[in-house]
Amino acid sequence: MDSPRIRVLPQHLVNQIAAGEVVENAASVVKELVENAIDAGAARVTVEAERGGLDLVRVTDDGCGMTPDEAILAIERHATSKIASAEDLAAIRTLGFRGEALPSIASVATFEMATRTRDADAGTRVSAAGGTVRSEPAACPPGTSISVRDLFRDVPARLKFQKGERTQSAAIRDVLDRIALANPRVHMSLISNGRRAVEHLPCERLADRVAVVFGREASGETADVAGGRDGVRVTGVLGEPSRAKPDPSRVVLLVNGRPVFDLAIRRAVASAYGVLLPQGSWPVAVVRVDLDPADVDVNVHPRKSEVRFRSPREVAGIVFGVIAEAVASAPWSASTTVASPAPAGGASAEGRMGGASAGGPIDPAWTGAREAIALPWPAPVEAPPPPLRDHDLFATPVASRGRMRFADLRYVGQVANTVLVCEGDGVVVFVDQHAAHERVNYERLWRGLSGGGIASEPLMFPEVVRLPPDEAGRVEDAVPSLARAGFEVEPWSGDSVAVRAVPAVLRGRSAAAVVRECLAAASDGSEASGDSRIRKVVATVACHASVRAGDPLDEREARALLASMDGIDLAGYCPHGRQSVVVHPLPAVLRWFGR
Repeated sequence: MDSPRIRVLPQHLVNQIAAGEVVENAASVVKELVENAIDAGAARVTVEAERGGLDLVRVTDDGCGMTPDEAILAIERHATSKIASAEDLAAIRTLGFRGEALPSIASVATFEMATRTRDADAGTRVSAAGGTVRSEPAACPPGTSISVRDLFRDVPARLKFQKGERTQSAAIRDVLDRIALANPRVHMSLISNGRRAVEHLPCERLADRVAVVFGREASGETADVAGGRDGVRVTGVLGEPSRAKPDPSRVVLLVNGRPVFDLAIRRAVASAYGVLLPQGSWPVAVVRVDLDPADVDVNVHPRKSEVRFRSPREVAGIVFGVIAEAVASAPWSASTTVASPAPAGGASAEGRMGGASAGGPIDPAWTGAREAIALPWPAPVEAPPPPLRDHDLFATPVASRGRMRFADLRYVGQVANTVLVCEGDGVVVFVDQHAAHERVNYERLWRGLSGGGIASEPLMFPEVVRLPPDEAGRVEDAVPSLARAGFEVEPWSGDSVAVRAVPAVLRGRSAAAVVRECLAAASDGSEASGDSRIRKVVATVACHASVRAGDPLDEREARALLASMDGIDLAGYCPHGRQSVVVHPLPAVLRWFGR
């Protein structure tokens, strides 16, 4: 057998191999072309797509255009107007390398470009297909228009792994939305299959662009972000925490104007909301970080979707601090005062007085009542000790008799139609009725899923649910997980889906809200595994099937809930990790009152 021979690959094949790093799907083509248009100084960019971009992607801009010689060079590998020396690589201030993306795109599609500078009498048309490049004069307006047809037609191995049209169209819209958020003054349009799907008019304020991209209903009342230090400037817009969802895709990070993904900063944004944001939820947040280009490497990913900071911990810390300040002064925080972090070696003033713990909300009505009382307000004889959580209690002498049985507790009453108060042998037990019921429902649903399937109930009439365009595009990926959870969902028309069956535990409830949340959980684009995603879907179903905070319960209903908690693993926590049971030793409670 002859040994393999080393050979130099033909340039067209080299370009196709390189395209695998840059051109993943039609959306990545749109990203490269639109970023080039922004770099060219365009004030208006129009994207056209047919069949999810696989048949056609056309991006037209009114930027500076190119001369005939530049147009030919633009589709040569390693030709670019963006860098001239090695030093330029360490301080990149533009979004893309036109001379890098275009040859990669042209190697896996039929490529045509018409371009003209503003002072030229005529333009240039450059076409490329199958490794052959042609150029000729052409009549065209100033700017550049690039058409990419039959993407991956000559690379069938790549074509067969492309997702459906709806998913591809949603990905294109998502790319355009993110670039639009980075460039609110640029007019951006998307025409999909001949229909205008997106029209982002230019605006001066980022908040106005956020309202258009995500919708005012999704973001709620917004708060502006502005601050920074040590050469790092942080600006942006934060959405109302009450509108948060389990899907992190609405947290958009822009670094020097480039939409990127950075897990540490995304977590810093969510953490800065503190107790206002439910665990596992993500708000609408568009955060822009501007810093010296020499302090950030944008070349760590072929598609430049990730960056590496010279000082990542410091940058994340600055982002956290600036956003925490914005949250504290946000309009939706006006009725809630967030306690300052406790000084080293001691509790905050609120903690010493037995109010909210550091970092927690303080009810202004409580403060006002305290000031209105004429009697002196002495500090407690002993500050309340931290409560024992359910899992701690099982290992303490208080529970030396064995694992707590919730059915054996003496039910005392319900506070604020939300918290059940019970008394056990030497303990006072507080139960968050929604979180506890959610845990019970989750365990039952998960056991059903593991044991053959979750019971489903067909609807007499299908319920049509209209979705935001980005969520509608994820239906294809989410359907298998939804089916395992007891849903029967299928695409309907436009951005709508038809729900034909729901899990039996949701009997009598509207499907719209739960389907939207389950779609977000099942199509989470993060690093979550398939098992993690189905757990999120089941947790969402359990949440919607449970009694809510604010629902009055009579004693019979309260006792039934307590009894159902027996035998449930981690009954003290809801599926989202929130505490549902808090236990105080009775002697410690009595000591609060000097007894």
